[in-house]
This record gives sequence, C-alpha cells and structure tokens, in this order.
Amino acid sequence: MFIIRFAFYFTLSFAILCIPIGGGRQLFDKLFSMVTPYAREAVKTTKQKITTTKRYSKKLYSNSTPAVEEDEVKSKMSSVSRKKKVTKKSNKEPEETYTDEEQERLRKVLSEE
Repeated sequence: MFIIRFAFYFTLSFAILCIPIGGGRQLFDKLFSMVTPYAREAVKTTKQKITTTKRYSKKLYSNSTPAVEEDEVKSKMSSVSRKKKVTKKSNKEPEETYTDEEQERLRKVLSEE
C-alpha cells in the first residue's frame, strides 16, 4: 500500500512541477530559481555548524580521558614468588582418617538430608 501511495504522489508532484509557465520554462525552474539562494545559505550555515561541532567534540573528547600511567608489578609485591612453583591440586582422598564413630555420625547426618 505504501509503495502504491508513494508512486501516485511522486507522479502527481512530478506532473505539477513540469507544467509550462511561459518562455520555455516549467514551474520547477521558477521555483528552483526562487529557492536556490536560500538553499545555498542553509547548506553553508549547516557546514559551518558541523565543522564547529566537530572541533568542540574533539576538544571535549580529548579532555575527557585521564592520562594513563603504565602499571608495573614489583616482584616483592607479587602474589607468587619466582622461587615457588604453583602446582595444580589433584583430587586425592584426604590424608586424615575418620574413626568408626565419626564415620557413623557422618552417615547419619547425610542420610537425614
């Protein structure tokens, strides 16, 4: 529906702008000559505003980021010293053993839940 309406209005406006008004000129030419100075002034003003906005934006952005200092890690303050090796723990059984009484209590506690 939108495409049909668009095509209809486009054709209608094109036909109106092509109406000859004398001297081999169409209505579009007359309107174009009347609007051109204002359109050029609007384009010129818009370009100036865009240029000014870009300049202020760059200035604002450059002032918004803090100065970055490089981080360094001092060996004395690091969490793992170089002499110690970090080993991955494996899933081994605990080294301590439970007495028979403790094992029974653990079974009771686990079975209640």
